[in-house]
Amino acid sequence: MRTYIKIQFQSHVVLIATNACISDSWIVSFASLNFSSSKTEKLWENPWKHALPQKTKTLATVEEVPVDWSYVERLMPIEIVPDVPKHESYPTPSGWTPPTEAGKTHSYFVRRRPDHLLPLYLERKRDLLNEKTLDFDYVELVTVRNVDGDVFACEQDLRGYLEENLGHPVASHVDELKGRIKVKGAPRALIEQFFYSKGF
Repeated sequence: MRTYIKIQFQSHVVLIATNACISDSWIVSFASLNFSSSKTEKLWENPWKHALPQKTKTLATVEEVPVDWSYVERLMPIEIVPDVPKHESYPTPSGWTPPTEAGKTHSYFVRRRPDHLLPLYLERKRDLLNEKTLDFDYVELVTVRNVDGDVFACEQDLRGYLEENLGHPVASHVDELKGRIKVKGAPRALIEQFFYSKGF
């Protein structure tokens, strides 16, 4: 004989069909099961929470390893300007000479870079169009930076020195606010010789 058992747990109704004879004690024990979990959380509302493993938060551990940083520190830039290198005779094979006291007697002054070189920068720019080759000619400009004092007097002395040695006029441009002088038509080495002769 088929027996139907109807069990109601709050808002849920369970209908069980069985052919076996069920005692009253089994029904009571089944009805006394704890279904409190279905009361607070329903499986079908968030199935991924039950399908995926729970995430556990762990704190990262820090371990201090002693390292010899001397090999790295020597590759880092020097924060303090090094002293002027000393040589037995000047100029050196590269043409470098240290600044002298004569550089302080002019109405202008050219400060050297932290590596004790003159602030001369060479740039190459596009010039006029060549009508024969239909290509642009390029011109080299030398920029003198870190010029303090009377910048125009420095430009006048520099241009006179270059034209005297080259034998042709030289174009120059003065930027008084930035303390810069741009020269066109003169090699960088000759401009460097001028400032060395002035003691800068």
